[in-house]
Amino acid sequence: MELLRPSRRAALGALIGVIAALTSAALTALSGESAAFPVVPVLAIAAAGLGLGAPAAFYAYVVGAVLLIVIGEVGSEQPMSWADSIRFALFIVGSPLLILLAERVERERSIADDALDRSTAAQQEASAEREALRAAQNAGDRALARAEQERARLEEVAEAIPEPLIVYDGELRGTYGNRAALRLFGRGFYERSIEEWGKSVDPRDDRGVPLPRADWPQVRAQQETYRRRLTVRLPMSGRDLIVDVEGTPIAGGGCVLLLRDVGKEEDERRRLSRFASFVAHELRNPLAVAKTRLELTLRESHLPPKSETHARRGLESVDAAIGILERLELYSRADSGGIEVQQEQFEIGSALAAALERLRARGSQRAVDVRGPVQLEITGDRYLSEQAITNLLINADRYSDPGGGVRVEVLEGDHVALRVIDDGPGVANEVADRLFRDRVAAGRGLGLGLYLVAATMRAQGGSVELEQRRPGAIFTLRWPRAGLSRG
Repeated sequence: MELLRPSRRAALGALIGVIAALTSAALTALSGESAAFPVVPVLAIAAAGLGLGAPAAFYAYVVGAVLLIVIGEVGSEQPMSWADSIRFALFIVGSPLLILLAERVERERSIADDALDRSTAAQQEASAEREALRAAQNAGDRALARAEQERARLEEVAEAIPEPLIVYDGELRGTYGNRAALRLFGRGFYERSIEEWGKSVDPRDDRGVPLPRADWPQVRAQQETYRRRLTVRLPMSGRDLIVDVEGTPIAGGGCVLLLRDVGKEEDERRRLSRFASFVAHELRNPLAVAKTRLELTLRESHLPPKSETHARRGLESVDAAIGILERLELYSRADSGGIEVQQEQFEIGSALAAALERLRARGSQRAVDVRGPVQLEITGDRYLSEQAITNLLINADRYSDPGGGVRVEVLEGDHVALRVIDDGPGVANEVADRLFRDRVAAGRGLGLGLYLVAATMRAQGGSVELEQRRPGAIFTLRWPRAGLSRG
């Protein structure tokens, strides 16, 4: 039992019992009573129980009672009276009640201490949770601020896009449109059901056939990347508009639609074509005169070296300008379908050699590895073929990694193929789909190169293909092989 277990408190209780019994005996001797005073041990037991706990009170009681009995039997010459006997009996019987009370007090105090410890722990835990909640709230505020900044930045980017851009949520309701979208559609797409949108714009395919709801761009673009040419009615003017629609799903539901006005692009193409023809016509003669004068200057026998260097650099610049004019003029003819072709038979190696010479004239020192039977004869336009190969080599040189090489492969067959392979990053999907039918500029040049390659190859009966997009682009030119029937 816990009460009987020896401990330091139990020893102190026993000592208190001894002192209480001796004190009681001394008081008895001084008063001349026949029995010891039991009140002193009772107070000692109570004090031991309240101060040191139930085990100390128990040992004080046992030791004190034993000493009182011994002192009463040995030291007293008179027998105890009935009153003294009753008081002593009450001491013997009542003191255990004090011990039980001390035990209960100790138990209650232990429970109270445990409750206090739990309360303190709960307060600490609550304080920690408050700190965590405050930290989470601060992190949430920072994340919200960053999200607002990102949203504002995305809106700036969207507003800078000249084509209409519309964002739909998971319920197919318009939630955002840039200025271009507002100019075309007004605010009619905001907070409207998809059915109301369909009635308003009457979406049809490029042949004018109404589209079922499952083929509407908002519906399809929520599930997959979507590209299609559509005819829609403008709600504000009621006129029909032909647009190329590109849709992209949004994580969590919804989509983004980008609409490109096909008619506007055709107008821009026609204006550019007319401008290119005008510029080529007006500048050709002055540049030809400048080139002739520079060539005549270089024929002088006593031309100073420094002047000769300047003249040669000027001649190179004039040749570069004439090359730009030739591309502009060719673009104008390609746009109107009037490319002149002189069909002849020639070795593909000669066209490739001329293209490599043009590449070197531009200052390129990149290694070009040529493989395959370059002596094969093809049927086509020699000059246009040289231009097509040159354009592919210039692009490969421009976009390949520094220090990397370019590989050219010639493949034999009914159509002779020439593959130009670079080690650059490749061509992005959104660019690859319109690479040969639109002007695509990537920071330098007019963006006419691949468009002209496709137009000139078609005109002479050949073709061009983007055989591999990434990593590293592979462009393939094909000509009919000389001596084989085209049928």
